[in-house]
Amino acid sequence: MKYIIEPKNITQFRKLLKKDKVTDIMVGVEELSNGFIFKMSLETLNQYLEKMDTLMISLRITRIFHEEELQNLKEKLLKLKWEKIKFIFYSDLGVYEMIKAWGYQNKLVYDANTYMTNADDVNAFLSFNKYVVVSNQIAFSEIEKLLSKVKRPTIIYGFGKSIIFYSKRPLLKNYFLYRNLKYKYDEKDYYLKEEYRDDFYHIYEDQYGSYLYEPKFYYLYDELKKLQKIDYVIISCVDMKTSLFEEVVNGYLNNDSSFISLCEGILYKGIMKEKSVLLKDEVIHNE
Repeated sequence: MKYIIEPKNITQFRKLLKKDKVTDIMVGVEELSNGFIFKMSLETLNQYLEKMDTLMISLRITRIFHEEELQNLKEKLLKLKWEKIKFIFYSDLGVYEMIKAWGYQNKLVYDANTYMTNADDVNAFLSFNKYVVVSNQIAFSEIEKLLSKVKRPTIIYGFGKSIIFYSKRPLLKNYFLYRNLKYKYDEKDYYLKEEYRDDFYHIYEDQYGSYLYEPKFYYLYDELKKLQKIDYVIISCVDMKTSLFEEVVNGYLNNDSSFISLCEGILYKGIMKEKSVLLKDEVIHNE
């Protein structure tokens, strides 16, 4: 089992490149990735790829593209130094069709984590991808059950923040206009607080829409030892305090659980503690 580390900025990215035990790093790409993740320009990305002697950088192409955007998508993807890229994490099947046509199907990882909640779907997508990322939106017991039925090794999320709401609408911009308040576009320090809860939910907006994140970081640690058919675990440092970055990354890389106590107050098991109300797998097999 290896760890794929997702940094929050260029400084963390450079630090990861120098760490001996880091085998895999995942980054976004400007115009091809959305949300509150670290994105690099194609030019900067290729500069780093040129210097790489080993395959360790994977790309997270998170956007869903419109028909009129596909030509621009193709032109940008063609500029990548494909021989230096390890994996492409994607959710738009248009990305799949392009990359398959170029002969790089063995680099494709299907990552639509709210969909991959049952073994039937995971196995179907595994049949034409190198890997599939299993959903982190189901209980841990359900993840265990799912993994016991998959035909090939998969990838799971081990640490990070989940998006709990997404809209293509510019919700922050509309709110500030409605309230006649000054709005700084692309500001990263806006939070939503519910009336009857104490948690603060990070809300972020870019040119592709608005994103609301969980108030705390979900994590799997001791549980990872119980799982089968896992080749990679994603450790996402996005939206985490810089001071905790080294602690969390080193904790996983060195099998040192002390980071958990250091992160007390910002970690929780979230939905992974509760059984889902209804799973597709149960509907299919209990009819």
